[in-house]
Amino acid sequence: MQEFLSLYSKIENPTLEMVLFTFLLAFLLSSIIAITYEKTSPHTIRNPNFLQALILSSLVATTIMQAIGDSVATGLGMLGALAIIRFRTTLRDPRDIVFMFAALGTGIACGVSGFYIAVIGAFGFCLVTVILRFSPYNVGNNVIWELRVRLPEDPEAVAAVEQLLKIYCRYWSQQSIRVVTEATQEKQWEYDYVLIMRREQDRPALLKDLEATAAIPRRFSKQVDMNPFM
Repeated sequence: MQEFLSLYSKIENPTLEMVLFTFLLAFLLSSIIAITYEKTSPHTIRNPNFLQALILSSLVATTIMQAIGDSVATGLGMLGALAIIRFRTTLRDPRDIVFMFAALGTGIACGVSGFYIAVIGAFGFCLVTVILRFSPYNVGNNVIWELRVRLPEDPEAVAAVEQLLKIYCRYWSQQSIRVVTEATQEKQWEYDYVLIMRREQDRPALLKDLEATAAIPRRFSKQVDMNPFM
C-alpha cells in the first residue's frame, strides 16, 4: 500500500482506477467523520441532511482539486466560477462548522493525492472528538433547549426570568433580543435563550413559573415557547 500511494502521488495524469480509488477513499474517510459526528452529538442536534452534507462536500472537494491539478489558470477559473454561488445556509453550532471543515479538508487532501495526510488527519480528528466526548467540555446527552420569552421593557422582568433560569438550568445563554409590537401598540422585547436543564423532569415547572412571573404586568401578553435547539 505504501508503494502504491507513493507511486500514485508522482503521476501527473492518473488513470481511471486511481481516480476511483481517490473518490472511494474520500467517501470512506468522510463517512467515518459523519459517523463520529452522529455518535458524539446530542440527539437534538443531529441532522440527517447535515450528515449527508459532510460526505458529499468531501466528494465535491476531491472533484475540484483533481480537476485543478497543478494548473494555476484552472484554479483561478474555478475560483471565479465558485464565487458566483452564494451560500446562505447558517450553521448555528460552531462545532458543526469544524466538522464541515474536517470533511472538506479530507476531500482536498485526497484530491491532491495527500493520502497519508487525509487518513492520519481524519482518524486523528475522530480520535480527538471521541476523547472530548468523555471530557468535562462535553455537554453529554443533555437536551439543548431554545427558550423564547416576550417581556416588557423592564429590567426587573428580565432579572426575574434569568433568576428562574439560574434555578432550573445547569447552563443558559442569551442568544438574541428583538423588539416586537402587539396590536395594543405596546412595545415588547423578545429574548431568545439556549439552555440545558438540571433535570429534564423540571421543564414543565420552569414553563409554569415563567408564565406566572409576577414581575411581568398583566397588560402585557406573555409568550413563552420552548423547543429543542437545532
